[in-house]
Amino acid sequence: MKYGLVVPAALVTGASRRAGIAAAVVAALERDGWVVARTGWRPYDASEPWGSQPEEAEQIGAGCFVEIDLAEPDAPARLFDAAESAVGPLAALVIAHTESRTGGVLDADPASFDRHVAVNARSVLLLIAEFARRFTGERGSGRVVALTSDALHGEVAYGASKAALDRIVVAAAAELGPLGITVNAVNPGPTDTGWISPELRERFEQGTPLGRVGQPEDAAELVAFLCSPRASWITGQVIVSDGGWSVRAVERRARTPLDE
Repeated sequence: MKYGLVVPAALVTGASRRAGIAAAVVAALERDGWVVARTGWRPYDASEPWGSQPEEAEQIGAGCFVEIDLAEPDAPARLFDAAESAVGPLAALVIAHTESRTGGVLDADPASFDRHVAVNARSVLLLIAEFARRFTGERGSGRVVALTSDALHGEVAYGASKAALDRIVVAAAAELGPLGITVNAVNPGPTDTGWISPELRERFEQGTPLGRVGQPEDAAELVAFLCSPRASWITGQVIVSDGGWSVRAVERRARTPLDE
């Protein structure tokens, strides 16, 4: 995709694992003609059960990779400085990083809750604000897309911080529209990025009308569309693109005990 003769530039966060949604987004945007800067935080990957393959972060896409912890309040400004130095003024920001730990209401840890909010909500606010302050329209209209989730039970800090992200997206869409920037969120539902056990896979496949688990590419194609000129009239939306998982979830909640 080209805006005249100018190649549009994007920044994608959370792109440090080949199996992740962010990596698929980078591939989709580069296919469509974007030049893409990337960021990630490999220490977080290393703390998860699937671990970290540190070399993957450098191998995803052709653009620059910046290692940065987005829980730090000054991280967005430093990140944009590095990204713009590498690829020039940004026309799109895709927010795909996350902090995700299990824990319900009764065992929520204050420090963990605060970090979820810092990574999943506060950094989103600061990243969008930094993008808007620097946006010039030089490379076309602006696009912001954030990845969200409606997960909640057993992971209350994650769910609450993602709910805050949703509100930030809607507020930003109203405020940044006059600047020529659209802001949307995508909820991809259960997506196979390395965390799905065989038992969960069977549950998801049986509970999804399309009979399979979501793949990173499913979310990435929607993100790429929202970043394109074809999506110029879409803003302020939290778009559920989950293969019908949420529809079946509503059905499950509506059942009576006699139906079980």
